[in-house]
Amino acid sequence: MDTSQVPGTLPPAITISRETAVACLADDLEDYGTTGPVALAWQWALTGNGPTPIALEEWTQGPPSGDTLLDESNWPYADSWQGHARWEELQHARFLLWWLTAADGEGAPARLCASDVPSTPLAAEDGSVTVTVPDVRGEDYSEPFD
Repeated sequence: MDTSQVPGTLPPAITISRETAVACLADDLEDYGTTGPVALAWQWALTGNGPTPIALEEWTQGPPSGDTLLDESNWPYADSWQGHARWEELQHARFLLWWLTAADGEGAPARLCASDVPSTPLAAEDGSVTVTVPDVRGEDYSEPFD
């Protein structure tokens, strides 16, 4: 997909303007290329063409609804990419699917936010099994999670 393929009228689920979509799509194509999860996220969200960008499921139902875009942004697995996309690309595609449907002033979910806080693993040992859990709390997450 390129910027000339952005529809004149964006699908109802998309909350940004067409001008913003064109500008951000151009930036993302320059940063991430014309293939991969980011390009697929743009194509799928704006036109409904192609597979879903994270799960890589076949899609033939036209532009997805806002709930479907959010469901795909929450899809926890990226096994179908089998090493053909970097984690950063997958995360940007997830962010993009959320952002395209976000209400004005809505903050990004914590799962999509990069953290500058270094992770210090916590370890507990029991016999021959060691479990390490990274500490994912940061100073910005003072409220309880839903």
